[in-house]
Amino acid sequence: MNKNKTKQKNTKHVRLFRKYTKKDYLTKSQIKKLMKHEFKLVYNKHIMNSFMGIWGTTRGDRRVITENTFVTKLFEQPDGFFRDIIL
Repeated sequence: MNKNKTKQKNTKHVRLFRKYTKKDYLTKSQIKKLMKHEFKLVYNKHIMNSFMGIWGTTRGDRRVITENTFVTKLFEQPDGFFRDIIL
């Protein structure tokens, strides 16, 4: 009897995150590229700095967006940054 397990399918949020990252987090330039290409959103420097300050996690000496934050918190109602975006 063949007992092959099927791989767990990734959610749309995880696939989107992995499309733009090279590691396990998104840098500021990577998140800007994601927002521009996928959501057609462009924000000024001050809003992006606030976004990274609020939602980012410190890795070394820079702020980054982790996969957990991207998937669980940014798309949540009522406070997520991408709360109005449906994938």
